[in-house]
Amino acid sequence: MPDEIVMDGAWPDLFDEFVAYKHGLGYAYPRSSVFDVRLLSRHLAGFPTVKEVLTQEMAESFYAPDGRRTPGTLRQRRGVVRQFALFLRWKQVDCWVPPGPGEHVPEPRFTPRIITVEEMARIIAWVDQGQPSPWSPAGHIVFAAMIRVLWCCGLRIGEAANLTVGDVDLTAGVFTIRGAKHGHTRLVPMSTTLSRDMNAYAARMGLTAVDGGRAFFPNPRGLAYDTMAASNRVRKTMAGAGVTVDGIRPPRAHDIRHSYAVHALQKMQDDGVDPYTSLPLLSTFMGHRTIQATEYYLRLTGPMSRDTVTRMTDCYQHVFPEAD
Repeated sequence: MPDEIVMDGAWPDLFDEFVAYKHGLGYAYPRSSVFDVRLLSRHLAGFPTVKEVLTQEMAESFYAPDGRRTPGTLRQRRGVVRQFALFLRWKQVDCWVPPGPGEHVPEPRFTPRIITVEEMARIIAWVDQGQPSPWSPAGHIVFAAMIRVLWCCGLRIGEAANLTVGDVDLTAGVFTIRGAKHGHTRLVPMSTTLSRDMNAYAARMGLTAVDGGRAFFPNPRGLAYDTMAASNRVRKTMAGAGVTVDGIRPPRAHDIRHSYAVHALQKMQDDGVDPYTSLPLLSTFMGHRTIQATEYYLRLTGPMSRDTVTRMTDCYQHVFPEAD
């Protein structure tokens, strides 16, 4: 089991009670959210103790733009503050509550870096050449396998990092993703090639069916990798392979999921799958609740855009008459 996240800032008992309250309501409330709760606790420790626990200044400074964090991270922080404030109000503790979604001011969304097939081949070749290190003897093996799973299945980095041996059916070639976003569970099939690679990986790591509760991608202590640590390792691998956003920074680990969505849709179109059918299929496979969520992941590169227009020409060329 992963190490427990201990509240070590201001009001630790209140924050522990808040996390327990969320769990008691049936929310999955993943480690990433609990980690943000601890960050908020530490943030409040930098302010003088006040009766109302949470003031507007304290709250807004926690999710204020700072040039380092993405808009998505700031939205997540804002959500944690609001939920904690509502919990305090429920306990009849005076505090300031951030406005709800209805008063939300639109923020610019992060533009993902779509990784090409050639770039991913370079990333995989680079990680396959990795060597053991004293502090992580099997890390190069683990991440060579994990990156293949991210690329071939479009999993969220946390979903991959939290897989147990029991979640991976090597005979049927299926991953079971449990407690994903919104608490959903789904089945994700592997391709023939990926299934072969995962069987070879499990044999190399000595993972068998009797190890059901063990981490499928273990860290040096044999536990599941923390999402942030796994993400950083994946980014380091992309940087090592020379795949960057601007010649300096590597893409985010989550950009692999965006890239998967784009390439999967492209392949379905190449295989002749109707566009109206392909998008719902992709949405289900990726674990989205709505097609709109999947649409956010889709970005057409230049060649893909031209291919899509060419394919659709027969459908729309007679809709509008040509000008004289």
